Amino acid sequence: MPNTDDGHIAVSDLAHRQKAVVCFEATGGQEWRLWSCLEYTGVEARQVAPVQVKAFARSLGTRAKTDRIDAEPIAHFLIFRPDAGRVLPAEHLRFLRALATKRAQVVVMRKRLLAQIRAHQKSGTEKLFEDTDAELKERLDVVIAELESRISELLSSDRRLSDTARILRSVPGIGPVAC
Repeated sequence: MPNTDDGHIAVSDLAHRQKAVVCFEATGGQEWRLWSCLEYTGVEARQVAPVQVKAFARSLGTRAKTDRIDAEPIAHFLIFRPDAGRVLPAEHLRFLRALATKRAQVVVMRKRLLAQIRAHQKSGTEKLFEDTDAELKERLDVVIAELESRISELLSSDRRLSDTARILRSVPGIGPVAC
């Protein structure tokens, strides 16, 4: 079934009819919308580590790699290890992960910009880009501050997250970013 809203509903409907647990490999985020749909519709769903499924498939003698062939070892893996995999993290944790990931991406953008500014200074071309670079740096600083503010709001709005953050911050060397 396609990885679309209609495909997700079809998977959910099929799982409900079969009273099935839906199991899938982690695919770099491709599975999150399906996972959320299944959770919302009350279907038990688990994400398993591809490396575990691959090792399990090898133990069965399966070496080919296609979606259709992968589906069978994933199903057998969950039968063999019914406790395997992880359930969908709570919504606030997904939001925290998304905000922290976006912040890290923008910080990398800022670091690259600063490296470009230094390169322009070394080559004597900084005047060509001075206004643009200053504007970009200022905008990236604002975006980072906004993301940090949203992260702080999210942490303070959930007691469990707030307590966890407080405990982590009590460790020497752990600051807000690592926390």
